[in-house]
Amino acid sequence: MSFRRRGEIVGGINRNHSQGGERAPQGSVIASNIGSAGFRPTGTSPPRSGVPRGRPVQSRSPISRGLLPERSPRGTNGHEHPLNAHPGIKPSLLTSSPCTSTGSADIDRVLGHQGLPLGTSLLLEEDGTTDFSSTLVKVFLSQGLVHTRLPNLKTKNTHEIVIGMPAEWSRSLPGVYKGSSKEQKLKKLEESQKRISVANVIEQRREEAVPQLKIAWRYGLQRQQKGLSNDSQVDIPSQYPEYNAQFDITSTLLPAASPQELTSVPLGSTENYSAILRIVRSIVERYSEQLIRIAVPLFLNPIVYTEQKWQDPREVIRFLHGLKAILDKHSSRVTMVITLNLDLYPRSDPLVTIIESSLVDGVLELRPFDSQLHEYLEAVYKNQPSKVKHGHLNIHKIPQLSDLGLMKVSEMELSFKNCKKRFEVEQWSIPVDEEETQEKDLKPSDLEF
Repeated sequence: MSFRRRGEIVGGINRNHSQGGERAPQGSVIASNIGSAGFRPTGTSPPRSGVPRGRPVQSRSPISRGLLPERSPRGTNGHEHPLNAHPGIKPSLLTSSPCTSTGSADIDRVLGHQGLPLGTSLLLEEDGTTDFSSTLVKVFLSQGLVHTRLPNLKTKNTHEIVIGMPAEWSRSLPGVYKGSSKEQKLKKLEESQKRISVANVIEQRREEAVPQLKIAWRYGLQRQQKGLSNDSQVDIPSQYPEYNAQFDITSTLLPAASPQELTSVPLGSTENYSAILRIVRSIVERYSEQLIRIAVPLFLNPIVYTEQKWQDPREVIRFLHGLKAILDKHSSRVTMVITLNLDLYPRSDPLVTIIESSLVDGVLELRPFDSQLHEYLEAVYKNQPSKVKHGHLNIHKIPQLSDLGLMKVSEMELSFKNCKKRFEVEQWSIPVDEEETQEKDLKPSDLEF
């Protein structure tokens, strides 16, 4: 039977006796907690709360090192990706996925995301002999050029690809709407007032004559006091001021798109759809740090697709499958818009059914009014020509970041108008022809109660 002294280290082997106490070994040992708290033999140093008194551990690495991948705070290459600060990209209101504008604020609203989600495609179908869909495609391309030409940009942030059309076609893209002559004068007046507003306020404070401020400045203050009545109708949020521009379809964007901004892939320069896909892939990979906008206007139109090989359904399906594969591979920076005439390829055609169901993510149909209805609208709104619409906008499918999309069907509920300063989309309502009656000439004495 062995005995040990009170306060002696358990498991100690080499004990060096000092005056009145024991010294713990210089290794990794366990301090004894036997005895009352605070008690220690005379002449011994106080214990350090059970912490070993051995050599401290240096440069110890975490257990997870080597098991989990290291992540850089700014990206895989240690620097921030240029698209993170792209002025034309913002999160979707539905899925928080990155979206870019189609160039039309109303079309962005119809899609639900306030834009076209990256990695998705939109098919614009149109009935009749009109060409409103080409206007939307041109606005889509003009929006990309406006983004890449913003001031204070060191490098280009957007590149565009036009399939099937010659380079001359892209020279007629619409320019930014600058407002009417009256609006431009008011804008210049407001800018001049803002430049001298500080001096005006100081002078008015001294004179205590606030009502004597200039009219433009005073009405500006009153507009701010009214609240959000006007601000709620603004299409562009304040946190994304450059997201969407307003275009004038009667003007032309100057200067025209350069080869560094837009690449045209006409059908005459290629042999088949496979060659077009190779060119598109090379362009997308070449501009790897830019947002890519792909436009396919007048798809399968005999005016452009003259030869029979371009209209072969099997080749068309392979071609669209290839474009969809490019979108899936570069889903974080590529979008596409296609236009198709339904008089040439109706929706009952099996080819169109396959395209709508599995090869595109969104489908919108532009159905212009017939001549009789258009004349009726002009007669009803003869004093208000701005209310005359051009046709119905039907929704068959909207992009939803999935292979099948979100099957949202809306027919005969929306109407559109292609006006000078914007492509308007509003709720459709049947107008009422209010004919003049004798009730306007009735006197109060003639009224019956």
